Amino acid sequence: MERPLPLTIIAALFSLLVIGNEARAQRDVPRFEIGGQFSLLSLNSPSSQDSLNPYLDNPCQQLKLACTRVEPGFGVRFTYNVTKHIALEAEGNFFPGRPLKEFGGFTQGGVPAGHIYQGQFGVKAGKRFKKIGLFIKGRPGFVGFTQASQFTGFRAFTFIHPIFGEEHLEEAEFRIGRATYPSADVGGVVEFYPSRRIVTRLDVGDTIIRYGTYREPLGYVCPLIAFICPARLFERPPEIRHNLQFSAGISLRF
Repeated sequence: MERPLPLTIIAALFSLLVIGNEARAQRDVPRFEIGGQFSLLSLNSPSSQDSLNPYLDNPCQQLKLACTRVEPGFGVRFTYNVTKHIALEAEGNFFPGRPLKEFGGFTQGGVPAGHIYQGQFGVKAGKRFKKIGLFIKGRPGFVGFTQASQFTGFRAFTFIHPIFGEEHLEEAEFRIGRATYPSADVGGVVEFYPSRRIVTRLDVGDTIIRYGTYREPLGYVCPLIAFICPARLFERPPEIRHNLQFSAGISLRF
């Protein structure tokens, strides 16, 4: 049965109207955003030999270790809006930080220090309203430090004891270098739209860092009946630390 011409014309006009509305809805959100932000990272350092000392009630305070510190920084962000509700993001931050005191060839308490750099890449999903947007985010990435003590091995040397004579010792060797650890950024985002081309944004999230294995010297064990004194090492297994991070920024959309 053939459809009457008026109904065919109405159906065609309706289809064009729906397609036009969908296309206009997509155009309401520009595809690309690029901008910068100020960020605060509350950094929870991994365990060290001193922080695990059972004889200290508050090792961080008594030994003046930076077990938790707030680092201010800045960065850039790029966003690609796949739809009105889903976006892909890449973000990089730099925290100038303060180098920690070094002694004995390794950083104080085995805590990574120096400048901090961060990169996160992932998805933002949520709902946009006329002047505000609410989202959740999940972004894997990395966090790195420019000062981290790294165990490189043992160096053998000979010591002449005035009583026992020649003794063979081993000395643990370290070097200070960069260290990068895997991370994940999970949290929420609030956006404000003062105009079509400008978006301001507040982020609050948990930056989860997985620190790798760390070793530092404990001293020597020298049996009285033996001349060989092997060096002992403190070994910290991999640890996961949760770190509160807050960011505020502004972006241009195009």
